[in-house]
Amino acid sequence: MASAQGAEAAVSKQTIAELDKALMTAKEGSSEARQRLAIRRVIRDAEKLADSDANSPSRFLALEFLFRAYQQLIALDDDSAHRKALLDTARELIKAPDEFAGLRLEADLLLSQADLAKNGANAEARANALRPFIERYVDTPVGAKVLRLSMVMALELGDNRLVTDLQEMIEDRFASDVDMISFQRDKLGGQVFGAPFTGTFKRSDGKMLRFPMDGLGRSTMFIFWSGKDGEETLLKGLADAYLERKEELAGRLEIISFNLDQLPDAGESIIRGLGVDWQVLHFPDGRENPIYNAYVRSDPRTLTMNPTGYTALIMSGSTRKKANSDGEPDYGRMFHSTLARQWTQPRYVEQISSLLAGDFLVLDPDGGIDPTRPPELKALNSDRKPLVRTDASVPVETLSAIQDRFVPPPLRYRLTHTEARTSYSEAIALCRMAIADNPDAPDLWIVRNRLMVALLGLWKTDADLGKLEAAIAEAKTALAAGFPEGCDVIARFCLSREALRQPEADSRAIINAMVADSTGDSVSGQALAAAALLSLEVADRKRFEDYRAMIIKDHTETPMMWTFSSFLLDRYHSYWLFQVPFTAGWSYGRRENYYTNLGEAEEARRMLNTELQAVDGKTLRIPEDLDSEYTMIYFANPAPWSNERDDGLPPSPERTIKKLMDFAAARPDGDVKILLASFGEDPAAMHAELLASRSNLDCPVYSIPGGITNPLVHRLGILSEDNSFNSVLIKKDGRILSVVSGLVGKSDSTLAKVVTSQDEEFVNTALEKGENEKAKEYIMAIAPPFDPEAVDEKGRKLKKPEISLPHLRARANVYLALGEIDLALADAEEVVQRQIGTDGGMSLRTDELDESEALRDRILQKQEEAKR
Repeated sequence: MASAQGAEAAVSKQTIAELDKALMTAKEGSSEARQRLAIRRVIRDAEKLADSDANSPSRFLALEFLFRAYQQLIALDDDSAHRKALLDTARELIKAPDEFAGLRLEADLLLSQADLAKNGANAEARANALRPFIERYVDTPVGAKVLRLSMVMALELGDNRLVTDLQEMIEDRFASDVDMISFQRDKLGGQVFGAPFTGTFKRSDGKMLRFPMDGLGRSTMFIFWSGKDGEETLLKGLADAYLERKEELAGRLEIISFNLDQLPDAGESIIRGLGVDWQVLHFPDGRENPIYNAYVRSDPRTLTMNPTGYTALIMSGSTRKKANSDGEPDYGRMFHSTLARQWTQPRYVEQISSLLAGDFLVLDPDGGIDPTRPPELKALNSDRKPLVRTDASVPVETLSAIQDRFVPPPLRYRLTHTEARTSYSEAIALCRMAIADNPDAPDLWIVRNRLMVALLGLWKTDADLGKLEAAIAEAKTALAAGFPEGCDVIARFCLSREALRQPEADSRAIINAMVADSTGDSVSGQALAAAALLSLEVADRKRFEDYRAMIIKDHTETPMMWTFSSFLLDRYHSYWLFQVPFTAGWSYGRRENYYTNLGEAEEARRMLNTELQAVDGKTLRIPEDLDSEYTMIYFANPAPWSNERDDGLPPSPERTIKKLMDFAAARPDGDVKILLASFGEDPAAMHAELLASRSNLDCPVYSIPGGITNPLVHRLGILSEDNSFNSVLIKKDGRILSVVSGLVGKSDSTLAKVVTSQDEEFVNTALEKGENEKAKEYIMAIAPPFDPEAVDEKGRKLKKPEISLPHLRARANVYLALGEIDLALADAEEVVQRQIGTDGGMSLRTDELDESEALRDRILQKQEEAKR
């Protein structure tokens, strides 16, 4: 221990500071010879120090100093011995642990560049060498610096694929870093990218707002303006258009003013003079504020943030507005366009707002409330004892009346802004009355939890900061009164929001503490869900993804987590959660369609256990009665249906059911079964209408007991059964492979794509086990090779069928395993070319193309080896 302490004292920051001072003095010598001599003396001192501290991590401080000192010596005397010493020092320095990553970074880069130069590396080799370098540093304290450095190098090398990968790393780890946002805007000219709008600002009344927290749950339009000539026209135009549409905008789009002139009232008198009630925020230092350079750059500027905190930064910097017939800016049309976007649709913003308020924390999929086992208790371990009710307990009818004010999904997401506000307001009034009437009730915490959630709901619904402050005050009172272990998540959720609003808050430490403090015997899914939402509110995407992974791994089977976990797994939300709120150009719609309809099975291992009622009155038990490898259940409203728009009837599922049944019919051994499930009580009428359709479909039809109130709706996250179709694909054992909630647009083929991807996975697994013949038999039954000479019964040549890309890849791998290289190459090349066409239509490069090209290149390599 003594020697360790001595070693620790040998090299310290103070020691290095003294060496740096000596090095500076050495450079002041009267001649180069004297300077060289003095630098060598300092180097010898540092070498002795490093040697004496050989067993302590602090020696890397000395090595880093030596690295810099040798560089200065070489600048004066480019001797080969000095260069060798520099490289030797660098090789020792790169052994430093990650806590000293900043010390080793330059040495690592030097060695890498030296090796590349020695081997005569071209641009491609240099770009490839950057990837392991980035991996070594991206999660260290110098990760942001390395990504910036690597981005500059990748741009210089012209490696667009690496540039794209670096952008994804930045989005995952440093999306809210203002310096990183400015860096990307400087370097990525001509592009559009998304970044969360972050910052803490003082409102005109002195209260502090934090973004994205205070803007989440609805879209926000920030207006950056000054008193320059002409800008009053912009403000008046926006204000007039806002007032005309105020009712339509309520709860969907909020407008916030930032004045750049640093006026004492932040420009509030000017804004109020226009007759609008926008929140008015101070913008310290005006155009010198780093946030101005990151997000604004020219003014006047309107910047839109979507309900999950992201804004589109358009490199062109255009501020043009749509004009009316007189050539004047048409601000009403601009609002109309904004309200047509996905991120301002009423159901979308209501769902995000409801989740952020924490509605799901007090809702039971079974409906109502069991006073002995409220949702907070049911969310914990199943062996938790029920609450014991006494005469002092809150009356059951009181608890039920409060609970009834919390509308369960999906009906909650269909409430109008006014209805949502009324629901929360009534809940608050009932809770306050219950607290006043039952001050000593042992289960009063149940009421307080609902009071906090209702207050949070109004904070989100009306952007009313006072309601958040009231929820925080209630949380402090509730914690002081006490909770059963693990049932205090909502209160700690509120207090964490208070802590996170401080400008210098350590967000990760605060969120970690919330999870730890809310934990009883084990970490509950509700605590992790609250932590995920807090991470979203401070724009920490990586931490959000970490909590998402924890929930999906261990907490999707708890009924109290169904609402939140189905949100995390929903294809539509997965796409839009961190998406750039920008849709100009034809490629953006194609991108959404592509990514929301990929054939990947969901990563969660969720099981479906439910019962459906058949036409003949028999019960279909899932999974016990499933008799096919895959079952697709398509959910629809009761007949009669219609294919006409706006006729008041639900849409007919005929076309989609026919496509799915045709797909199932083409499968080998009948391994796919199609079922139609009704939210009504008369499956016979639905079955009769299918039989009477032009397609004469004989598809099994079932009803869902209880319809939209069945817990199955929460389990699967069914959101839009009233105006679009929802579906689920399950395996024979009941595992849920994929759910299409109905938010996705045309998704008829999604479930079929998941099945074909499962085919590819089956083939690849068989090949990995060496079961080549099994893999061959399977894929050839699904995707048999085409004979170009084949003819139909009239002797006409048959058209080559289009095989799905997963099947082509699987077949190529089978051919490769069997040594049929030419056939494997033909399939792989077709996959690449078709994927190139798809990617080109979206103006981006997908991971699927990378994987397909890797397969083709592997086959080409085998072909070359066979020729040798």
